[in-house]
Amino acid sequence: MSRAASDSLARDSLRAARGVMRLIRFDPAWIDDFDLSPLGFVRSFFAQGLRAPLAILFTCVLARAAGEDITRQLVLQTSAALAMGVVGYTLVVWIAARVIRLANWRPFVVLVNWGDLVFAAVMTAVSSLAVFGENGAIAAQLIWLMLAAPVQILFLWRAARVTLKADVAATVLMIVLNVAVSVAADQLAALLLPS
Repeated sequence: MSRAASDSLARDSLRAARGVMRLIRFDPAWIDDFDLSPLGFVRSFFAQGLRAPLAILFTCVLARAAGEDITRQLVLQTSAALAMGVVGYTLVVWIAARVIRLANWRPFVVLVNWGDLVFAAVMTAVSSLAVFGENGAIAAQLIWLMLAAPVQILFLWRAARVTLKADVAATVLMIVLNVAVSVAADQLAALLLPS
């Protein structure tokens, strides 16, 4: 079964990183790195809180590399999109689990939340290429789109398969909904907080 929560978010974050890598590699020991209990479900949203500064930093670094100003509006817009994305995807997963009768939707959300933190850390590290100017920012975006994003999709695939016990169609639905909610949250944030 899954492990109990520790008293340290830093320790939980490191375990989540190990768990993400194990899950991607089809290692059954991934379950030892996540708390899939109801308390673990609630605690996993702290991962989203830890993710937010990393995602904001990534956005600001790429904006600066593109010659744009880093404004309060950009930070607010990014923050709003992240918050709407987390709440929106959790609600969408809950509704989808009810409609198509998927078991264990909470453990799936736990994995998604901790996975988002891990991939935000990777994304932020990759954004450091932007110190080399516009070419570095382009390289960071290409690395993200061609390497990190496909690995994140593989992670979502594996998370849906092992927690939801979903068939292929339901697994694809969870991935498509993840992307759709993220894009919708970005667009809604841009409408609500125009630059």
